[in-house]
Amino acid sequence: MTSAGAIGRRTAGSLILLVWVAAIAWLVGRKYLGTGRDTGPGWPVPPGSSFMAVRVGDRQVGLRTFVVDTTEEGLRAVELVTLDMPPVRPGVARRTTIQSDALYSRGLQLRRFRQQILTETGREVRTGEVEGDTLLRLVSLADQQPPETLAVPLRRPVILPSGIPLVVASRGMPGVNDRLNVDVFDPLNKVLRLDRITVGAESLFVVPDSAAFNENLKRWAVVHTDTVRAWRLDGTVEGLPGSRWVDGTGMLVRTRYPLGAVVDRSAFELVQTNFRAVPAPVWDSSASAPRFLLDSSTATSRSRLVALARLALPDDSLPQGVASLDGGWQQRSGDTIRVARPIAGSPVDSAPDVRSAPLWSLYQPDSTLRAVAQQAAGKDARPEAIAGALATWVGRHIALRGGPGLASPGRVLALQRANDAERVVLLAALAQSAGLAARPVWGLVRVNGHWQLRTWAEIWTGTWTPYDPALPARPVDAGRIRLGQHGVGRLIDLALRAGRVRFEVVEEGR
Repeated sequence: MTSAGAIGRRTAGSLILLVWVAAIAWLVGRKYLGTGRDTGPGWPVPPGSSFMAVRVGDRQVGLRTFVVDTTEEGLRAVELVTLDMPPVRPGVARRTTIQSDALYSRGLQLRRFRQQILTETGREVRTGEVEGDTLLRLVSLADQQPPETLAVPLRRPVILPSGIPLVVASRGMPGVNDRLNVDVFDPLNKVLRLDRITVGAESLFVVPDSAAFNENLKRWAVVHTDTVRAWRLDGTVEGLPGSRWVDGTGMLVRTRYPLGAVVDRSAFELVQTNFRAVPAPVWDSSASAPRFLLDSSTATSRSRLVALARLALPDDSLPQGVASLDGGWQQRSGDTIRVARPIAGSPVDSAPDVRSAPLWSLYQPDSTLRAVAQQAAGKDARPEAIAGALATWVGRHIALRGGPGLASPGRVLALQRANDAERVVLLAALAQSAGLAARPVWGLVRVNGHWQLRTWAEIWTGTWTPYDPALPARPVDAGRIRLGQHGVGRLIDLALRAGRVRFEVVEEGR
């Protein structure tokens, strides 16, 4: 480990801590000391705040705060999510923080936002402003990268993902089985998608409302609870299901990711002070658990490998209907996933459902991409040959860089360098420009006996076939399991949405 690397991690950790402390101070100030709020009629939801503990299994690994406030310009919603990751070096904090600050109109139409992502690889800032209700002007800036401006066409008003509960609450008390379709812009992946929400149930929750310091325990303890009525909103994003319990004011009471974390509302002192006073959470380091470390090692490509992996959750049964776990080279049967090249003559998948694709994404074809794709694809018209040629072209012509960011394919072509995720997005964009359905996906790859987070592309060749610019032109091996689709993988996504999965390799053959 180089001293420069250690200094970079310490700097990133210091930045994360400073942003976190400042945001917490602002959030607490608004909750306990705030004045001058406009609480008059006409607002879709009232001002308020919530503090939530993020737990993976039986351990708290982070926290979430959410504040809604009324201003002269409109409704302001601030979300802060912080996760503690396993330390690389003892005593050196390693955190990931995502802070989003959005301004909405009284009708809950997004006007502008600012999102900041702080990780050990650096800092990213994304800002957006809606122009005339039909265009979102998006500006992205990552450490050591030039800024980029993109124009995202809008069909109708949009919200950020954290604004969905506010929309539901603004429409009155929902009924079980009610359905809601919402256009959502996700700044992390830079996609505009349609979220289909179903009200699955209604229930009462007893949540901590206030706490006092217990001298005997030397920690904060609950002194008062509150009974909250909430509705469960069920939906699927990137093929992974999730449920959110929302109260009548639009505040989350609980979020549950069936393969990952549970996020529960609690008192501020319990969520934050108690969490910071205990030792860092211990993460599962067994061979069947995903590693929450960044590893640049590349898996060896074995073109005829067949892998059987037993999928398990340590303390729960497996959910049904996880769309991202099935399809293409990957087939699920109960708790077993078989990953292999399809046998000739076997039944093929149904054609891709265009309704499941984002309405707008970075991998939209344009004239520049079409010209490059035509040149790189070669003369062989078979889908497999085209996909292989495009993967080879990206691997040879786009130099690999480190650091954060998610630049557009056009910017990557201009700079001729990209990080892993950017090269994958470029490959998906070139494939779509060549007339093939394609999508970036993320999941776990078997590297040196451990499951590592990776992003790769899947291109439709009669089935969803995996390709990776970091590996040769042939389809990549079966030593990888898809978790999410139409997105790129981040450690925070893995922790929140799939942090409890365990994959035990049952069999490897050729």
